[in-house]
Amino acid sequence: MKKLTLTFCAIFVVLTVAPAIYADGPEGKKEVMQPAPPVCELYRAHEWDLDIWGGFMFSGNSGKFDVPDVDPFSSSINNGPFFKPDIDPTVTDIATGITTEPQSQNPNERINLGRVSKDQLIGRDNTFGGGVDLKYFWSKFFGAGIEGIGIASKTNFAGAELATLTLRYPWGRFAPYGWGGIGAVEGGAALYHFFNERHEYVGGVVNTAAVNGGEREFWTDDPVSNHHTRGIGQLGIGLEYRVTCHVGLMADFSWNFVFGPDHPDRIHDIVEIGNIVTERGTTVLRSDILTNVAPDLHPGHGGSDQDFGMARFGFTFSY
Repeated sequence: MKKLTLTFCAIFVVLTVAPAIYADGPEGKKEVMQPAPPVCELYRAHEWDLDIWGGFMFSGNSGKFDVPDVDPFSSSINNGPFFKPDIDPTVTDIATGITTEPQSQNPNERINLGRVSKDQLIGRDNTFGGGVDLKYFWSKFFGAGIEGIGIASKTNFAGAELATLTLRYPWGRFAPYGWGGIGAVEGGAALYHFFNERHEYVGGVVNTAAVNGGEREFWTDDPVSNHHTRGIGQLGIGLEYRVTCHVGLMADFSWNFVFGPDHPDRIHDIVEIGNIVTERGTTVLRSDILTNVAPDLHPGHGGSDQDFGMARFGFTFSY
């Protein structure tokens, strides 16, 4: 009986320990390796790209015109020829020797002397802006999209919207590309030179007792905004670098052509009519008609002198 018990114990040990020894041996159970996940394709067909960028814009019409500081008004008395300098309407009482300038005949004046900035979109030589592009690539090489541009023009904002076609050539993580677009541009401004005359009034007359005689003349360069929509065309080249399958860096350069019906600046006359009056008390001794005339420039509109270059840098998000 004792031998039979020992025999069963030995069999139990062998059945329990042997599989463990066998599994740890050189011919034991092998570990199953999971296959590596597939590497993503950096540039794909049926891909949506969103570009968010900032840009440096420079005018294709840089520089300024030299518009001198002048008083544009000339005067005539009794409708004579306009050859005299600007004369203010006055009332002189010979009994008291006091001369006054009526407020009603001496208005504040602002005359446009001419355009200063050669550029008529951003109103200066260069500026900054930003925008977004949304593109769909139906193949790895061709895509279509829309683009929005914002430009910080001179004390004003300019914006453009374009439809674009893009050709790219993926090469590893890089993809050189070129594109063209067409759309519309709004806003912007040109800089003009203004003559200004401001009066100080007291009791309905010019305060000639003031330090400056109640009258101050000065000149300013002020922007005049565009209020018409123009066309815009765009051609550019660039380079994209994919950091991951879905995030990239982009840099490119484009030239932008602004066009539209051109309505040039027009000149019209501003006419101020007053009187040179001599009186004694309440009796008018003489009254001469005084006519002051100044040529004032009325800004036109159109697409001339608005072309600009644009260098962009930003991020691409691809899905």
